Formats: sequence, C-alpha cells, structure tokens
Amino acid sequence: MDLKVISEKELLSQFRADEPDKFYQFISAFEKYVAPIMRAKGYRRINESERTVAFLFGEVTFSRSRWTNGKRTRIPVDEKLGLKKHVRYAPELLFRISKLATFLPYRQVCKIIEMDYSIVISKDTVLKVVKLANKLLKAKERYRYLKDDNTVQKIKSNRIYVEGDGVMVKCNFGGDERKNMDLAHFVVHTGRKRVGPNRYELQNKKEIINSSHAKAKEELLDYLYNYFEITPDTVLISNSDNGKGYTCRIFIELKKALNIRRHEHFWDAYHLNEKIKSFFKPYPKDLQDVCFKAIQTHDKELLKTVFDTCEGLITDEEEMNQLLSFKQKLFRNFRYTKPATLRGLSDVNIGIMESQHRKITYRMKHHGMYWSEKGANTLAQMILLERKDELEELFFGRWKQEYEQYKSVVMSAGKLKTRSWQNPFTKTHGIAGHLMQRCEYKKASKNPYF
Repeated sequence: MDLKVISEKELLSQFRADEPDKFYQFISAFEKYVAPIMRAKGYRRINESERTVAFLFGEVTFSRSRWTNGKRTRIPVDEKLGLKKHVRYAPELLFRISKLATFLPYRQVCKIIEMDYSIVISKDTVLKVVKLANKLLKAKERYRYLKDDNTVQKIKSNRIYVEGDGVMVKCNFGGDERKNMDLAHFVVHTGRKRVGPNRYELQNKKEIINSSHAKAKEELLDYLYNYFEITPDTVLISNSDNGKGYTCRIFIELKKALNIRRHEHFWDAYHLNEKIKSFFKPYPKDLQDVCFKAIQTHDKELLKTVFDTCEGLITDEEEMNQLLSFKQKLFRNFRYTKPATLRGLSDVNIGIMESQHRKITYRMKHHGMYWSEKGANTLAQMILLERKDELEELFFGRWKQEYEQYKSVVMSAGKLKTRSWQNPFTKTHGIAGHLMQRCEYKKASKNPYF
C-alpha cells in the first residue's frame, strides 16, 4: 500500500480476484440447502465433478454434487445456475454476446468482451451464439403455434398501416459464389403519437423480416389475423415502392384474406419523387415542376401533356425507350399516387420504411461483409428484437418453460405427430389458405392448451 494513484484497471482486477471466493461460498451454501430436499425426493448423492464456466465475473472452475434416484441423474447447482450440459459459457454471458453482435462485427464483439469481462472468446464463439439464437427463434415460433391464442388481447384500430420493402445484403452461397440477397421487410402499425418536441413514435408497431418473401408474407398475415380486431370500419392503408414483391396485389391479398372492406394503397412518395427527379434531370426544370403539380392534383391529362412535351424534345431512340418505359409505369400505377386528402383520408402516417431499414443496413451492409442466408435471416431478426428490448426475453422469457410444458402434453396425448412447421397449405392454396390450415390444425387437437 502506498500513496501513488492506483490504476482503475488494476483495482478492477483485484476486485475480480475476490469474486470467485464469494462464488464458492454461494455454491457451498446452496449444496447444504439442497441436500435434504434431494434426499426427501428419493435421490442419493453419487459424487462430485468439476466444471469450468465463464461467467460475467470471470472464468471459474468449481465442483458440484451429482444426485440420482436410480432412473435420473441431476446436478442441482447446474440447474440453479441455468447451465446446460457441455456449455462453457453462462446464459447471461451468452445473452451479452448476442446483444453486442447486433451492433458490432463478430471480431469486435470479442474485443469488447475481453475488455469488459476479461474473458477471451473467438469469433467462432460469437457465431455459435447467433446459431443458438436461431434455434431459440425457431422454438419460439413453434411455441406460438402451440399456445392458446384466445389469451391475446386484440388491437382495436380503425386504421391498419402496412408498409413493405426489401433490404439488399451481400450473401455468400458457398464456394466463391457471391451475390445480393433481398430480405423481405414489412412494418405494421396503427399510426403515430407525439412523444417529444419533434419526435413521434409509431403505435402498436410490429416488424417482420425474413430472407424468404413467402414466409414473411405468411407471418404478416398470421400476425394481422391473430392480433387485430377487424371490423366493418377497419381501413387497410398500404404503402410501398411498387417494386417486385411489393405491388398493390400483395396487399389486396391481405385485404381479401382478412375480409377488410376498404383498402387504400399508396406509391411511396419518397421513391416516386426520386424516380421523377432522376427521369426529368435532362429536361427543363419547368417540366419536372408541372409533373409534380399533376401528381399533387391527381391530374392525368396534365401529366399526359408533360410527357407529350418531353417526346417533342427527344431525338434519340434510346431516350425515347426510357421515356416510354417510365411513362408506362407511371400511368399504370397512377391511381396509387392520389394524395390522401383527395381520398377523404386525413393525417395519414406513411413513408416510414427508409427509417426502419436503417438499423438493419447500418449493421449488415457495407464494410465488406457477406452473409449466409440463415445468418442474415437470424441476425436481422435479432436486431429487431434488440431494438424493442425483447432479445433478453428470447433467452430468458417464461415462454421457454411453457413451451416445454406444451411439448410434454402434446407428446403424452399422442394427438400430434412430428410435423413440419412450414405451411404447405399456403403454397397450394394461396395466402388465405394459411388461415384455414391453422384453424383446422387447432380444431383437430384435443389438447387442453389449444
């Protein structure tokens, strides 16, 4: 001990050196507490075995008792700490790694873990944690099928907003084959609420993202069916860039499947304005201004006049082909450019997709990163959960215990055989068929949990 200023890093290492002793005291106290309980249940102590586990406070090697009743062997200390067989990392540390992986590249996660917790891990460990999250996501999806949907309090809203667009990421499909992959991204909400001077928050927001457009569409329909109360006054308001997979037809299918009477589709203003500005760049600015006026007033004749004027200025065949292509697309989708006020709708909250994309693009695009299809799909869903503060619930939520109970009831009842958790009915009967398939599946089971 001296009067020199001590390094905080050195002080932390000293404190951490004392933590294992406290941990050993906790293990010893718990062993004494649980021993009579285990004997009362018909178990006898076999022996002790060592185990090394990395916790948030460091890597610790400790011994714990093994108990058996002749049929089953249990290790109460492992159960108390939530440790699985042959897993070297504690659950809370795995969760912290997964949370960091939604912000940082895998190698950077390793550096942060070493700096904050003095635990050395490799990028392969981070990858294994992401794969674990993928298994949990699949298990939670199965749990959602098994649980009783009648307990869900459905959302009541006269307006349901649905927006869709794709997020392009670079993927590695084995070997040297690299190309772009589109992640289907849908956002559902019921409008916005002011929460600050210049800040708004979407109400009842739900984001769906999947590498499979068909699965994303199916999940979207399933969510709307199970979580929204559809009434004769319900209006479905959709918004997209009218690109492949996000045309009005996709949202019309939702309208029909959910039996919604009124549907209003909009060509996303941001994408439309960008296309108009890009097309009219070589032409006089007056033509662009008149085009915007025709869109705002929904004047088709004025728009025709604009393109007729452009045709008179063109002398090149290639330019003419570009004009005809853009003109055809604009007139084909002209009805979707009609402003909300002219449709009798006020305060329409659409055009939020680009801002919703950012959390995905900041993490998964650029920086020379390439993803597998499964990896891209998993990490994108993890990012959505983390932003809603639901990633921890994926790792530690009550759903895991309830899922085990549901599974045991289903297996003991023998009513349901092993099944694929995909929906082949959807593929053969369209998006509306998914609702019928789900209803029939639940009716067929006599499981009391359905």
